[in-house]
Amino acid sequence: MLPVLFTIVIPKGFGLPVAILVAVLVALARAVAVARSGGRRISFGGALRSDGWFLGALAVAVAALYRLGLLSGEVRLPLHSYGLLLALAFLMGVVLAQREARRRGQDAERIGDLAFWVLLAAWLGSQVLYVLLNLDEFSGDRFFGDPPFAAIPRFLLVWRVGLVFYGGFIGATLTAFAYMRRHGMPFLAYADTIIPSVAFGHFLGRLGCFCAGCCWGSRADAHLPWAVRFPQGSNVYQAFASGGPYSASFLSDDRTRTALLHPAQLYEAFGELGIFLLLVLLVRPRKRFHGEVLATWLVAYAVLRGMVELFRGDLARGVVLGLNSGQWISVAILAVGAMVWLWSPRPESPEAPAPV
Repeated sequence: MLPVLFTIVIPKGFGLPVAILVAVLVALARAVAVARSGGRRISFGGALRSDGWFLGALAVAVAALYRLGLLSGEVRLPLHSYGLLLALAFLMGVVLAQREARRRGQDAERIGDLAFWVLLAAWLGSQVLYVLLNLDEFSGDRFFGDPPFAAIPRFLLVWRVGLVFYGGFIGATLTAFAYMRRHGMPFLAYADTIIPSVAFGHFLGRLGCFCAGCCWGSRADAHLPWAVRFPQGSNVYQAFASGGPYSASFLSDDRTRTALLHPAQLYEAFGELGIFLLLVLLVRPRKRFHGEVLATWLVAYAVLRGMVELFRGDLARGVVLGLNSGQWISVAILAVGAMVWLWSPRPESPEAPAPV
């Protein structure tokens, strides 16, 4: 449990040049991806010119940071374990998906381009659902942010809004469906290729949750061998110490760490790792129809998430008909998985479906 690995310190006067350099590097990397996507023959310069909206967005972002004064003084950038593991999850997911796509004769470059849009949609979707499920954090005297953002609604300060996996998954799925339809990519066939990468990426992401102390578990019995305590600086400690819907009695007697809790993050992380191994070792090699791998993940993850919710301790959103919000969404995902399994077209021959 190490929320911050180390802090990068940029001396006063160097913040703006470093921000511009990072923006240029991001723009160049994006241009390379655009030039290579879909096997299209686009020159590097042509890719830059065709991506003017992206360059404009980077310029606006750097200008906004400078205007807000965030680049004028000494800049301290903590490297969070959670962010590092999320980045690693994204990169590993793309690599695994592209590798499987090439093996199956699919367009691996298109998957790389799709990954960029899925990342944005997942980030936005996860934050939108977080706001909807935690409206009390963004209403009343907490509607606006703290200085220097006192004139900006708190829910627009994206770096201060939490993430909900299901929101990200829904946003990413809708975006992927629209992208694949636009580019003539069979959705179920490509979804079967991509979904094991989602499982592995989620495994790494939940490890990040454990390091940060978010998505924590409920109180655990003192005799539970794997019960954990989170230190000061973790999200769970800060939540308990600040009061609100949580109780300060969940801290240790000396108030230096939390009480014993279930490591719910690890329950879900290793559950997703198990689902990943199930998909790549058993389901995918014996795949009988397009959509089978996707349906298996939907059903398996819905069951896993529903069980993990029994040990979650960060749920202050109430219960409806005996189920919390995560469990209700799990029920919906389970139903979607069952529909994909039942209604996916089967090949006429008993052989495995074509790799397209």
